[in-house]
Amino acid sequence: MKLAILLLCHKNAEQINLFLETLKHPDIEFFIHMDKKADIVDQLIKRPDIHVLPDNLRVDVKWSGFSMIEATLNLLKEAYKTTRFDYYWLCSGQDFPLKSPGEIIEYFSQHVGRNFVSLRPSYNYRNDHHENHLDKRNVMKYPEFFMDRTFSKRVLKRLYIEISGGWNSTYYIFRRKDKFSTLSFYFGPQWIAITDSFTKWLLSYLSDNPWYEEGYKSSLTPDESFFQTLFMMSPYKETRHDYLHYVDWTSQDGYNGPLVKNSPNTLTIADYDAMKNSGYLMARKFDANVDKNIIEELMTFR
Repeated sequence: MKLAILLLCHKNAEQINLFLETLKHPDIEFFIHMDKKADIVDQLIKRPDIHVLPDNLRVDVKWSGFSMIEATLNLLKEAYKTTRFDYYWLCSGQDFPLKSPGEIIEYFSQHVGRNFVSLRPSYNYRNDHHENHLDKRNVMKYPEFFMDRTFSKRVLKRLYIEISGGWNSTYYIFRRKDKFSTLSFYFGPQWIAITDSFTKWLLSYLSDNPWYEEGYKSSLTPDESFFQTLFMMSPYKETRHDYLHYVDWTSQDGYNGPLVKNSPNTLTIADYDAMKNSGYLMARKFDANVDKNIIEELMTFR
């Protein structure tokens, strides 16, 4: 069982190095995309099993934009051409394992052929608009300023929505009338683990169907839909298994779900028992600048 761990990173080289040391194993290799804005590549440990994407494959990753997909595809393509792995597992530099590398390899060995892709049809999500606002992320062709989080662009976005008559009016103004808009969209976390055979199909499909990528370049938060929708279009959709990450989205009102918040809670020592007993292989997100103790504790219990 050969496992490629694909890491999307943007900060905290020390924490990334702890991840790399903790999961060192003869059957695991690491492929790292460092956000183009981050100047910490030289601080990462160097080993033959650690592959850092060169500068020409590094992307300036921006929240809610296609840049996240571009960075992920660069990782996937680089790993796929390096050697053949049984699994390609997308994680982030703010993840940390809950199991030993041997236990992780054993888990994948026991689930050969399963693709770990968590998803739901868009209509199953909680929403507060007349039409499902997750579908709106894709069937609307968003102007570029809609996907910019700077204060000025967020103000411009809000003004545009108000002037056009609200979200429902904006929806009709920007609604697509192309092949992409006819897809049945699925949504879920981007942290997938996929087989070599599905990866081969995926890369071939994208090469033969450039319209699919083009459609997502003007959608909103495509990282939560791109791979899920593609997976359900594939001949591998019956191989789906839920994903492998422990994530805490709990809000102050007790609702646990990604539509309430833009980002999951940062895990601390208070979450130790819940993580330890969860059965998941990996957890996110951690920040050593917030609580390094939890990372050190996780390194001891595995």
